Amino acid sequence: MNAQAVAAALSAWGRLKRALFLALGLMFVFVLWRSERFIVDHSHPDWAYYAPVLWWLVPHGLGGLIALVTGPFQFSSRFRQRHLSWHRVMGRCYLAGIAVAVPFSVYLSLTHATLAFRFFLLTLAGAWLFTTAVAFVAVLKGHVQIHRQWMVRSYAITTTFVTTRVLTAIPSIGGGGEVIYVPAQWSLLVATMVLAELGLTWRALFAGVRPSMQNQSR
Repeated sequence: MNAQAVAAALSAWGRLKRALFLALGLMFVFVLWRSERFIVDHSHPDWAYYAPVLWWLVPHGLGGLIALVTGPFQFSSRFRQRHLSWHRVMGRCYLAGIAVAVPFSVYLSLTHATLAFRFFLLTLAGAWLFTTAVAFVAVLKGHVQIHRQWMVRSYAITTTFVTTRVLTAIPSIGGGGEVIYVPAQWSLLVATMVLAELGLTWRALFAGVRPSMQNQSR
């Protein structure tokens, strides 16, 4: 593949990233309006359910919000090159957000969720913490490429806190009870991680980046 084709493929990938983040932003606004406004609107039907654990839920939500908002800046090459110091600051904010959100999510899962849903939430929290920790260790040891790969995996999990709520907003899923929405959320998590892996190999698959003959012979 020639240089022009490579540039075109990379440009398409850039447009796809922007479209994905735009879609995520729109979903986030929808989720705020539909699922989270009970915090200020106590007539919302979810208020009675969440009120007993509100002061556990708020730190979890704020930590997740920080991770969700700062995450996209970690994937902008232009932002990283022009504002490296801010890139690092936002990276620390991302880590701090998850460090706060995960313990509270574990507590909420153990005390305020049914058994079937609890297993999903604890798996999600463990995967979120693990992928973020690997990314953090990688950058501490100077493995920048590995750091970026695990940040993609970590942020993919971060997005599920929006996408799962959009999924359960579908009447046939959210209204079907646990027997429907719990397996649906597991399926969404698997699909999210598969798509994240596809994103990590995008350049090699579609931009004509091939391993050297030396690497192939190993």
